[in-house]
Amino acid sequence: MIPEWIPYNNLQNIKYLTKGGFSEIYTAEWIGGAYYEWDSKEKQLIRTGTGNVVLKKLENVESANRSWFEEVHILFYIFIYRLMND
Repeated sequence: MIPEWIPYNNLQNIKYLTKGGFSEIYTAEWIGGAYYEWDSKEKQLIRTGTGNVVLKKLENVESANRSWFEEVHILFYIFIYRLMND
């Protein structure tokens, strides 16, 4: 898995799911999907194809406190865990 910024126009069917902690949670379809493999013959990365993603909109960044940073820290570790186990 290669981390990358997903442009908003590469998302479709964005739906609000819930609010929790310091964020709002949404689901969406990522058009094209993530990179998953290197094609050495074509010398390019291959994408997985359209897939579901969860989006987290962090709120109150300007008044961030310890709890806010702990939530971001947990998200970072989840991302690293997935990166190492996919």
